[in-house]
Amino acid sequence: MMLRAFTAALCAPGVIGAIFQGEQQQAPLLTTPNDDSSASAGVVTHEAHPHHSLSFTAHSGGQTTTSSSDDKRPFDLDVCPGATAGYTGYLNSGSKHFYFAYFESRASPKDDPLVMWINGGPGCSSMTGLLMELGPCTIDDGGESAHENKDSWINAANVFFLDQPIGVGFSYSDNSSEHARGTFAASEDIYAFMQLWYKAFPESRSLPFSIAGESYGGHYIPIFAGHINDMNKISPPELQIPLESVLIGNGIFAETVQSTSYYDISCTNATGIGPILKDGACKKMAASVPRCEYLMKACEEYPDPIVCKGAYDFCGSELQNPYFHSGRNFYDVSKPCVGPLCYPIMKSITTFLRRDNVRKAFGVNPDTPKFEACSDKVGDEFRRANDGLIDTRPFVAGLLHSEIRVLIYVGTYDWICNFVGNERVFGSLPWKGLADFKYQQENNKQVWEGGLWWESGMLRYVRINGAGHMVPFDKPKHAINMFSAWLNKKPLV
Repeated sequence: MMLRAFTAALCAPGVIGAIFQGEQQQAPLLTTPNDDSSASAGVVTHEAHPHHSLSFTAHSGGQTTTSSSDDKRPFDLDVCPGATAGYTGYLNSGSKHFYFAYFESRASPKDDPLVMWINGGPGCSSMTGLLMELGPCTIDDGGESAHENKDSWINAANVFFLDQPIGVGFSYSDNSSEHARGTFAASEDIYAFMQLWYKAFPESRSLPFSIAGESYGGHYIPIFAGHINDMNKISPPELQIPLESVLIGNGIFAETVQSTSYYDISCTNATGIGPILKDGACKKMAASVPRCEYLMKACEEYPDPIVCKGAYDFCGSELQNPYFHSGRNFYDVSKPCVGPLCYPIMKSITTFLRRDNVRKAFGVNPDTPKFEACSDKVGDEFRRANDGLIDTRPFVAGLLHSEIRVLIYVGTYDWICNFVGNERVFGSLPWKGLADFKYQQENNKQVWEGGLWWESGMLRYVRINGAGHMVPFDKPKHAINMFSAWLNKKPLV
């Protein structure tokens, strides 16, 4: 989910640390650094990352009883039904503490890929991804309980949920003056996290690794994966991270390209249920499109904050505000905007994660501030760093040229990071496969149960009809089928 407040035109908008109810009684697959499988906690350091450490606590999944003789930490079977064995903990760097949780695959933990999930914002917690979209359990209305998510992405992979940067979800700093420094700085923490993980659990280096996310993940993930790829090129084989692919849903990649698509979604029938706005508003928006394109082109050629602010202000006022004032959901044009971030479930998630027993079950440090689903403060910090000016298309192209697979999936009912804008991005991607990709889009679209898809080389593009910004929330079965097919390198059907 992306935060509307980040710029005039950016798209906007978790992780269990207890013993959970599931179908099997098991201990975590991975062992602690000293290979003592009976141990339940550890702290790992790495000589190449002296300013980082990884602290973690094991949890088991399934029907383990409290009479167990091992020393794993106490748990609450009612917290997250359906969760599997794994770990919760923190990446520590000085005063900064980044929260994570890891769940083993429900299928074959020893063989299934390793996937890191990161929500967008910037400033939105991956806890919302866990409890609203693709984690082992889904929050119930009111936030008093959760139920098993039978379409969780842990059906097909071992999955991390990571809260980053600091100030997001259960990640925090001991220093109140510490602030988020943007996506490039965050990429260094992601790389350190993975190196510490592989030192703690070297057997997992044999598993293909992917980074997945949505929304501002279109900024995060190409840069994070690009940094890993660059470091792999200068690292010995034993220190290389087995990065196999990235998956990005309804992403923001290049606002200079995507900004005018708000007119298409609001004022045409691109979604199949439009136009959304009335003729008068649409005529005014249509008249503003050429000037917005001109100003965004100037921002693209001269990415100065003053130049770009003028472009953002104009395009936001003329092309976004009419929709904002319509009362429609920013993330799903088929629905009204109700509740925090247009979804009542966001309030339920916040209520749930502020309960003391839930925090304890999640392994949250007592010093962690109360949970917020999305942080306006982090969004403001990214804006001050001019992070939104970054065009991540070259980073995506770099991944493709390095033979790293890229999956782009887009719900067709999203407004804020919509499919029209995404297709303009990937129709202008500076990579060697562009001509064939555009040919496939025009001449060889394939039909699958969720909509349409096409691909060229390492790049696959998927539309999910009737889904909004959070595809796994709106279309969970389509989402897990898409995810599984991607990991298994199979076509969509």
